[in-house]
Amino acid sequence: MTNSSARFRHFGSFAAGLFIGLSIVAAAFALTDADSSAWQTVLVFGAPVILVLGLALQLLVTAKPKSRLATST
Repeated sequence: MTNSSARFRHFGSFAAGLFIGLSIVAAAFALTDADSSAWQTVLVFGAPVILVLGLALQLLVTAKPKSRLATST
C-alpha cells in the first residue's frame, strides 16, 4: 500500500475508532468513583471533547473526495 491517501484513510479510521472508544472508557471510569476530584471532573468534561474529535476525524476520513469538473478549452 504505497498510496499515501489510502494510508491516511486506514490510519485515520483506526485513530477515530481509538478516540471514540477512549471517550467511552474515560466517561465510564470517571463516573464509577463516588468521591469527586479534579481528575474526575477533567475526565467527565474531556470525554465528550474526545468523542467529538473522533467523530469529526471519522467524517473527514470517510467523506467522498470532491470530483473536479472537466474544463473545456
